[in-house]
Amino acid sequence: MNAKSKDDALEVEGLRVEDRSGRAVLQDISFSLSRGDRLGVVGESGAGKTTLALSFLGHFRPGLRHVAGSIRVVGRDVLASSSRGLRDYRRTVVSYLGQDPAAALTPSLRVGDQVAELMLGKYDSESVRARLEAVGLPGAAHFAQRYPHEVSGGQLQRVAIARALAPNPAVLVLDEPTASMDIVTRRSITREIERQADILGITLVLISHDLKTVAQATNRILVLRNGRIVEQGDIAETLSKPSHPYTSELVTAFDHARRVTGETSRPSNGIPALAIRGLTAGYGRRGRATRVVDGVDIDVHHGECVALIGTSGAGKTTIANCLLGLHEPDSGSVAVEGVNLAAHVRDRPIHVRRSIQFVPQDPQGSLNPRRRVGDTLCHALRSMRGLNRSEANVEAQALIGRVRLSQSLLSRFPRELSGGERQRVAIARALAAEPRVLVCDEVTSALDVGAESSVLDLIDELRRERGMAVLLIAHDLRVVRRIADRAVVLHDGGICDHGTVSKVFDAPEHEFTRSILKADLPVSEILRGRLKTGA
Repeated sequence: MNAKSKDDALEVEGLRVEDRSGRAVLQDISFSLSRGDRLGVVGESGAGKTTLALSFLGHFRPGLRHVAGSIRVVGRDVLASSSRGLRDYRRTVVSYLGQDPAAALTPSLRVGDQVAELMLGKYDSESVRARLEAVGLPGAAHFAQRYPHEVSGGQLQRVAIARALAPNPAVLVLDEPTASMDIVTRRSITREIERQADILGITLVLISHDLKTVAQATNRILVLRNGRIVEQGDIAETLSKPSHPYTSELVTAFDHARRVTGETSRPSNGIPALAIRGLTAGYGRRGRATRVVDGVDIDVHHGECVALIGTSGAGKTTIANCLLGLHEPDSGSVAVEGVNLAAHVRDRPIHVRRSIQFVPQDPQGSLNPRRRVGDTLCHALRSMRGLNRSEANVEAQALIGRVRLSQSLLSRFPRELSGGERQRVAIARALAAEPRVLVCDEVTSALDVGAESSVLDLIDELRRERGMAVLLIAHDLRVVRRIADRAVVLHDGGICDHGTVSKVFDAPEHEFTRSILKADLPVSEILRGRLKTGA
């Protein structure tokens, strides 16, 4: 993988990046990729994955600087290019899609236009439709006419992927491209990314915490830890016979999900912490209205974790928005500890807002970019709990420790954190209100397996010790198996399967549930399948 060749599409040699204190964020990074190679980069949060990905664009985040080494892409010395040269290079040679799909899209531009503006040469509505359908999106004109805020998180991610593929780049860099997608869509998109890379001869660099996605879509792997490469090589060989202990831990974690607790039995006659009754909601007006959720009933009891499962666009986030008072349902009710909540958050007093809190799918978009982490937590503590400045500072230090982050991060801005670190800050902010109900939307999608484990342990501790009810919106069935007591499966706007996790997963009643379970293959089976097909 390090042998130089005149056919190398991407060559990195001796790359070193440091922060302001002189600490190495990346050190001695060297590898090369030929045209059409597909490289998966894995590692824990803060290992330097996103820093490496951005370096291919000739960009380093504030507080970081390039100290040594070179990067050449199709013969171009990226780090020696002028600003004008980089602008042309970023438009025609390399495409990058970061962890936050919303940041890659213009909120005031329709999704079809956003794909079209990066398509080189002539294009028409048919070519835009083909690009959208290629990543599993509706090709109908009404979808292309939507704005980013009118599509689900998973659909937003697919629009961003279609946009990244639009200019047919020589090198495509994807940072967690399938993190917000359900398992069926993730598998479909992974295959499509692989197919497009093969057809167009694209060199793919895929950054991911999800070892299953990497095993499906790439032919080479690079494992980062503490800014260093600890292992690299052929994907099947490396994951089948890992030489480094950290790689072995990753494979084991993705093949064997450990339950935190046993499933708990909740009394059916008690007042639930969260009660959803006959919830019906949609978008649009009059004749153009689209019903997303239709007559949904869900109970979550004190100390219980209920997982809400479904494909992108099934209505999971719509339900969450109704719970938070951010979307007015057409009918139905939401109650916390027997008290019905007002439909709009502005009509809810502070003590009611405190009772139900949210950890969003997109932590970067929910954190004030101009506010340091400590100030964000203190603001939540003072506004929600009425603490004075001194008390809030002390509590902020305790909160940051509870989500397994260093107190030194309190002085940093969101842009100075890794994706996993930002997610944990979002969790700490939600916990600042001491809620009775916690709604988690893909709470671990941006976390490596180590950080994921600590966050799930934390959520489990909170619900057991404080009796907090948790509604977990999840695509990752491994996470559901690990922590949830019950599972509710959404399909076509309603509930198609529900019960204990073991009942739903071991004896599913609906064909849709069986389809998502069939798509959830362990890494070992993915590798065996690739060996059989010669992929």
